[in-house]
Amino acid sequence: MPEVTAESLRSAAEQLLELADDVEESIGAREDLDAVIADLRIAAVRGFGPKPRARRGESGKDKVLAHLMAHIGEWVHREELAAISGIEEWARRKREWSREEGYDIEERGGFYRLNNFDPDESVARAWRIPNEIRRRSGSGESRILALLQAYEGKVVDNEKLRYVAHIPSAPRRTRELRDEDGWPIETHVDDPKLKPGQYRLASSDPSDRRDIRQRLYPEGLRERIFQRDEYTCQMCGRNRERAEQAGDSRFYLEIHHLNAVADQLDGLSADELNDESNLVTYCHRDHLQETRRLHERLREQRRPRS
Repeated sequence: MPEVTAESLRSAAEQLLELADDVEESIGAREDLDAVIADLRIAAVRGFGPKPRARRGESGKDKVLAHLMAHIGEWVHREELAAISGIEEWARRKREWSREEGYDIEERGGFYRLNNFDPDESVARAWRIPNEIRRRSGSGESRILALLQAYEGKVVDNEKLRYVAHIPSAPRRTRELRDEDGWPIETHVDDPKLKPGQYRLASSDPSDRRDIRQRLYPEGLRERIFQRDEYTCQMCGRNRERAEQAGDSRFYLEIHHLNAVADQLDGLSADELNDESNLVTYCHRDHLQETRRLHERLREQRRPRS
């Protein structure tokens, strides 16, 4: 060991002994202790070089979990955990341990508490797909779509969407996938059993794409029409529950205009488009069929009479 390092360690040791003797009387004990600790770290680097890469099973993460397990059920401040591990970015680390491995770790104002020794395997399993998608290259929007497709027909919440997307605007990107690309993504507006911030992709089948002109109807208007019609298709009489009982998991609702079809909707004034007396709730399949019938009727009317 270089002489300068040995001298530094002896000096730090002497200061620690003095602090130990005077700790109860010293008003600045914490500041003095931090200064000694800084001197020790400097001596360690100068004498032994940078800290080597942790060996397997001795990472900062392993040390944190071991420390939390040694203090199970106790609140431990992040500075204490950082001191033994060198880890920062605690919010991200806590999410990793909770989501990837299922550890029940609480966080409150910079303090952390491990509530159980054993991780919850079901929690870890639920986050495996989001974890895998999160690591994919590409845009945040592409990862959102991949997540919705992986959980097709099941509920996905904002937390998972933001997690895989790496962007705070995940809800807006999800709406764009619905309104601009026609993916049939349902929200609480389409199904009252969904809560705000929850989404469900009804189908990945290209034939089930949503009519992109549905974006012409404001969300509040769509919700009023669906509520008025009790979230039930006024053509076939099915709601989601009846459709699923019949084996149709690709069921979802759309707004149908009784007096205009397809590109005619683009030419309507706002008052004509949003007149609720002309709007009705249809399921996607019946909406397609009725749209085809209206198109055929219009073509028939345009044919020259002999």
